[in-house]
Amino acid sequence: MKVDITLSMEPADKILLKRHLNKNGKAQKFFTHEVRRNCDPYVPMQTGILKNTAVEHVNHIEYVQPYARRQYYGNQGTGKQGTTKLSAHNYKCLRGKLWDKRMWADRGEKIVQSVADYCGGRAK
Repeated sequence: MKVDITLSMEPADKILLKRHLNKNGKAQKFFTHEVRRNCDPYVPMQTGILKNTAVEHVNHIEYVQPYARRQYYGNQGTGKQGTTKLSAHNYKCLRGKLWDKRMWADRGEKIVQSVADYCGGRAK
């Protein structure tokens, strides 16, 4: 017995476009925005200029202040802004150096899930 099966499928680029996964497409912009939004509580803040003047490009975020590099690599994270309560009298400051890496360690899975939901897929 011989069975003929025909499979018709849209081109890969059309499938990617339908899910907003084309290069520099809506999913990339959504991901970049989610990363910036979630980084805000981790960025050092005295007056708020550093975090409020960050520029979102399609596939990266640029902190444009001249002191951004010094804050990124050297901030001690001892400020009062952005604290999270660990116990009755113990606080941990979220704001400090390497804010993107620390944010990703804390919230990366949630960001991946939100991008998957946006694209109509699954995170894993």
